[in-house]
Amino acid sequence: MSLRDELLKAGLVSADKIKQLESDARNRQHQNKKSKSLAAEDAARQADARRRAEAEATRKREQDRRLNQKREAEKQRREQAARARQMIDGHRLNEPEAEQRYNFQDGRFVRSIRVTPAQRKALAAGRMAILRGYRGEFDFPLVPREIALKLSEFVPERVLLLYPESSGDEAEDEWGDW
Repeated sequence: MSLRDELLKAGLVSADKIKQLESDARNRQHQNKKSKSLAAEDAARQADARRRAEAEATRKREQDRRLNQKREAEKQRREQAARARQMIDGHRLNEPEAEQRYNFQDGRFVRSIRVTPAQRKALAAGRMAILRGYRGEFDFPLVPREIALKLSEFVPERVLLLYPESSGDEAEDEWGDW
């Protein structure tokens, strides 16, 4: 005989009370089983949410890294352009009173600038170069060879004409008294 039957026989507990206790016990067992399965589902949901959050954080870090690279490249490009502009303006050798025209090729166009006879010889000898300037479409500064070589390292598109360096005598002999 069980404790329940003895308590019922002794009259200490009513039959309704015993049924209620049994029902509560069954409900607790059911809730415990249910909560275990819910706990497993909840843990799986949390793990999935954690994985998604980590994947999103990784994607965001990669996106930020790429954006920072672009910003850094743009900053470096602007610094190089400013440095080139400063070098060009600081070493410009164009003379306003120059009268001779010097023709050169700029892509598919033939352009011309005014030079002195000494500048013409220096251009032919490779001691001077013609660059694309920053002041406008038809701004073509003359600069010394060393400056053109420095500029060709980081803004090669600015160097339009730079002949190989020579002593300059060959150029005079070749053209004679034009």
